[in-house]
Amino acid sequence: MSDDRATRPDGRRRVEVLTLPPGRDLPTETEKWIVDGLVLAMPGLRTRQLFTFRRDMLTEADHVVVGVDRERERVVALLTSRWAGIPSGRACLHIMIQFVGDAYRSGTVFKESWAVHFARLLADGLPFPEVIALKTYNPVVHCAMSAFSGHPEIGMYPDLTGEDDSRAALAAEVAGALAPGAAFDPVSGVVPGIGRPLDLYRERPLSHVPAANRYFAEHTERGDRVLCLLHVPTRAGAHSILTALGVPLPSPQH
Repeated sequence: MSDDRATRPDGRRRVEVLTLPPGRDLPTETEKWIVDGLVLAMPGLRTRQLFTFRRDMLTEADHVVVGVDRERERVVALLTSRWAGIPSGRACLHIMIQFVGDAYRSGTVFKESWAVHFARLLADGLPFPEVIALKTYNPVVHCAMSAFSGHPEIGMYPDLTGEDDSRAALAAEVAGALAPGAAFDPVSGVVPGIGRPLDLYRERPLSHVPAANRYFAEHTERGDRVLCLLHVPTRAGAHSILTALGVPLPSPQH
């Protein structure tokens, strides 16, 4: 277990956010501890079925961050990622899972998870990714990513207004790596029918941004996923994300 951790009060509960070894090195009992905790923390999601279909989202992760409710010794949040090779050679980080339990979403667990994740990545001497990508059915996820795109040197895909198609080619390149062989619409960002289980969400999630909710409602059915990515081609853009998360900036050689 890594020493990289952050403990914060989350409401009335103490949640410790810490890194674990890569997924391939996790003992079976640790996998079970993670999944069992998330099943209890997110009753509106068919979490156990998800890990039955997609155990690789944990076991093939290069980076694993968990949030642990220390009063219950139960996992209530999980962030996993892996490095994905894309033809252009850009450093591409695939976010495989980002879950926060229902009772913990108004606290600091989400931000702490990302801060610990990137702090560990940089401490290992790895580059800040030029592309951060994930596939989702949840408009809340798009909104969370787009919150980092206010810097002029950070781009967000898909553009919900439909006015900026400058990253469609990059998105197609990333889609080929994250969902090889699957159909992909570079205009909408939709990868149809790849979600498992198809009924992962008991109800369609809703964000606080009406435009995001409309976009996902208009473009996705159950089982569809929208490829979302942040394009961070400059050091200044990377620094803006790290600063927002409270992560110390890396030295120039990184």
